[in-house]
Amino acid sequence: MLTTYAFDDLRNFIKRDIYKAQYQRSGSWYDAPITEIVITNGIVRVKAQVSPGVACTIQAVRLINQEQQVFCQKAVNIVLETPSTNLMQWFDFSITESEVS
Repeated sequence: MLTTYAFDDLRNFIKRDIYKAQYQRSGSWYDAPITEIVITNGIVRVKAQVSPGVACTIQAVRLINQEQQVFCQKAVNIVLETPSTNLMQWFDFSITESEVS
């Protein structure tokens, strides 16, 4: 079974490895600033602010790691009706283990 140190190490790896966020609209990917990466109560939360500056539909949001690979991605269907609308998206990572016998 994993130790407390191992869990902390895995959480900190996620925190260090996330490089940037991106969102998809009209089939193209755009960078979105990461506003915060925190570890609270054993959960790694990555927040990104999507601000396209145009009315559009956001189709997906993803995180990119230090090696420029997709770390995770989620499909969404969020309509932004005005150019000044900002959208906060976040990813929560909870690491657990279970014993299989």
